[in-house]
Amino acid sequence: MMDSNADTTGPSQGRTPLGAIGVIVALVLLIPMVLFYSIAPDEPLKESVTIFSDGRQRAYLADPGRYEGAGYQDYCVLEPRDQLTIVQPPQRPDGSLLARVERTEPAEIPFCPSQATVFIRPQQVVQKESPWQEIKARLARLFAP
Repeated sequence: MMDSNADTTGPSQGRTPLGAIGVIVALVLLIPMVLFYSIAPDEPLKESVTIFSDGRQRAYLADPGRYEGAGYQDYCVLEPRDQLTIVQPPQRPDGSLLARVERTEPAEIPFCPSQATVFIRPQQVVQKESPWQEIKARLARLFAP
């Protein structure tokens, strides 16, 4: 017969909490990286730099005739956080820059088509996405009714 008071040290009691330690180490490494990324200075607006639309913006097509058949007039609409690549830095008198829309999915009117070259002002774009805005957007989608 077995003694109910016998030492029952099994493998579950002798394990260290490696999972919890791993999560803590990941957070300790990740949080400073996010903070440094968000406070790092922006690089100059130059050719081939990736930028993002800062909210819903109207952008003017550089070659509106190319998109007339699709129903576009002389402008299109950029969605928040649309990715653009600078084709020409701000050298125009009005300060606008020439950028190419980097969209993966097809767009419907009035949204900017993929690979369209548009004129946009520097105050309409940001150079890096805010990590806090991304977290906020994901949480909003998660808890949306």
